Amino acid sequence: MHPYVELLFAHDPILASVQGDERGNDRLGDIEPGAFSDLATARIRMLAEAEAVPPEAPGTQAWLEQAVLRTELRTAARRDEVERPWQRAPYWYAERLGDALSVLMQPGDDRPQTGEALLARLRELPAYCEQAVRNLTDDSPAEWVAMGRAAARGLQPLIGTAVPGFAATMPEALAADISRAAQAASTAAQGFSDSLGELAGRAHGQWQCGAEHVDFLLREYHHLDLDAEALAQRGRELVESERAELEAFAAALDPATSWHDQVDRVKDWHPEPADFLDTYRTQMHRARDHTVEHGLLTLPDDEVCRMDWVPEYQREGLPLGVMSPSPPYAPGLRSGFLITPADEHATPEQRLQHMRDNCYVFATSIAGHETYPGHHVQYVHHKLGTDRGSILRYFSTPQLVEGWGLYVEDLLEETGFMADDRVRLFKRRNGLWRALRVVVDVGLHTGTLEVDAATELMQREAGMDAHMAAGEVRRYTRHDNPTYPSSYILGRDLLHEVRTAEEQRAGAAFSLRAFHDALLAHGSPPVPLLRQLAGGGCL
Repeated sequence: MHPYVELLFAHDPILASVQGDERGNDRLGDIEPGAFSDLATARIRMLAEAEAVPPEAPGTQAWLEQAVLRTELRTAARRDEVERPWQRAPYWYAERLGDALSVLMQPGDDRPQTGEALLARLRELPAYCEQAVRNLTDDSPAEWVAMGRAAARGLQPLIGTAVPGFAATMPEALAADISRAAQAASTAAQGFSDSLGELAGRAHGQWQCGAEHVDFLLREYHHLDLDAEALAQRGRELVESERAELEAFAAALDPATSWHDQVDRVKDWHPEPADFLDTYRTQMHRARDHTVEHGLLTLPDDEVCRMDWVPEYQREGLPLGVMSPSPPYAPGLRSGFLITPADEHATPEQRLQHMRDNCYVFATSIAGHETYPGHHVQYVHHKLGTDRGSILRYFSTPQLVEGWGLYVEDLLEETGFMADDRVRLFKRRNGLWRALRVVVDVGLHTGTLEVDAATELMQREAGMDAHMAAGEVRRYTRHDNPTYPSSYILGRDLLHEVRTAEEQRAGAAFSLRAFHDALLAHGSPPVPLLRQLAGGGCL
């Protein structure tokens, strides 16, 4: 592995496990303040070393490696200073614990060493929770504390139900040890949640990162010639153009009915909660068949995308679902498309809203984005196209990843997958939603837009139900989210620019399959770097 990745994984065995490196599967890692300080110092040293190296020739593969390493180190060092999740984000600990346990409980993995690793992590969990409580300060934002309490509550069914169920596949003595350790871990997780209740009364931190940090991310992480003010203006322009396209399309379908009412009517056609998985699975298979039939890109042998439910500890911030891609350092090419189930404790009105959000047309419009030829396939190509020892294997930017998802929606419509006018209407409504993300993203983190106003804006302008709008905006306030929501549509447009330039260069010899295969063969770097790579003849 790359030396920087070795450093990260040695410090953080949970991250290593999630990324597919099993060497630290029996540890949770050191979360004493000194451990974070040591990592930050080592990172600064590596950054100084990387910046002292003479620059490689622009547009070459060596140049891309160098640029991505510097991007990763500069961004991570800055985030150490600004975000400090280990001191300010209680949900960070709860989610990491959920990841630490769930990553070891994969279907079909009944190896005793996996059970032993799970047992070791469960036994470390009480001390981990105690140290987490000591680390968290009154500078934690109240909103992050609330997220932490919700995530901690979500640990209870994981530890109390999923862990014993998995233990039952192990030898009897080991299963008994796991069950006993799970009881102590459950008590510790409850204690962590109770401590957050006390912290909630003292927490006074600010979750907004500020315009200066947004400027930094746009310049250094995304490699864009934009600042927060320019991004806000770009967002407003995108909203206007996406709204105009949506209104024109809806008027052509039914001049007497607004697009809001047309979308509302489409959402009445929805599956029951028990059928959510089958609904998305059907559309995933359709999208895969279309990808193959139209030669959109290469589907490598042995790739697999499975459907499953979002783990309970993650559901608070994921109103619809999430893609769980094939880990970069794990064997195999297996991803997961995870759907958020209906909340058994929700009111009838909330359950209806959730069903409408998962309507059949939405499932059709999003399945390709997430699976074929979307995120799943992009991550598979990322893994196959990068050397294990390259920083490109580890690094991933939402500008490429999420931008690819939106680009895929355009590609699927272009090649006939979205022949149903209802799906094309919904795609345009989703385009407006993604444009609004830019406005909300920059507005929230520069302090010009409040959470309630952002939620109302999503409902009014994008026609989103309250449940989905609230979940979306809540996620935007996280420490790791500034500029992420903007990356979808910015990345999409940049990818179209790269494709247009390549079509003009190649002329009649242009091939979608060849272009997409080449585009995805360098991992997931910022698209402006790929554009320079194309200019250097390396794409």
